Amino acid sequence: MNWLDKLERKYGRYAIHNLMFYIIGMYVVGFIIGVAVPDLYTRYLSLDVSMILKGQVWRLVTFMLQPPSYSFIFIIFTLYFYYIIGTVLENVWGAFKFNMYFFSGVILHIIAAFLIYFVFGQSYTMNTYYINLALFMAFAVEESETKVYLFFIIPIKMKWLGIIDGVIFAIT
Repeated sequence: MNWLDKLERKYGRYAIHNLMFYIIGMYVVGFIIGVAVPDLYTRYLSLDVSMILKGQVWRLVTFMLQPPSYSFIFIIFTLYFYYIIGTVLENVWGAFKFNMYFFSGVILHIIAAFLIYFVFGQSYTMNTYYINLALFMAFAVEESETKVYLFFIIPIKMKWLGIIDGVIFAIT
C-alpha cells in the first residue's frame, strides 16, 4: 500500500465529490466578472506575488476564477469539455485522488509563482492554463483511445491530441 492509499484511507471522507462542477462554477463566476468588469481580475484577483506579499492573500484562491476564455461561444464548449474531463478522471481515479491531483496542481502553481518572484525578481501573474493543461494531459493518458470530434467533424483520438499539445507545450 503506497502513501496515497494510506492518505485516502485516513482522509478520503473529506474529498470533494464532483469537484469539476465547482471548478466550472468558479470559471462561470470569473467569466461574468471578466465580462462585467474587465479590469477587476487583473487588479484584485490574479496570482500576483508582489501583491500577495503586500497583504492581498485572497489572491492565493481567487486566481482560479479566471476562465479559459472570455468568448461566450468558446467558453460554453470549453467548460463542457473540462467538465467531461474532470468527471471521467474522478470516475477512474476516485474523488480523493482526483482532488489530490487538482489541488496539488494548484499548490505547485502557487509555489512556481513564488519561485519566479524570488529567483528572477519579477511578479509573473499566472493563470489557470497549466492547471487545465495538466487535466487535459491526464485525460489523454487515461483515455487515450477515446475519440473527440475536432470541429464536430474530424474524429481524432485523445492520444494524438495529447501528443500535439505536449509538442506545442515543449516548443513554447
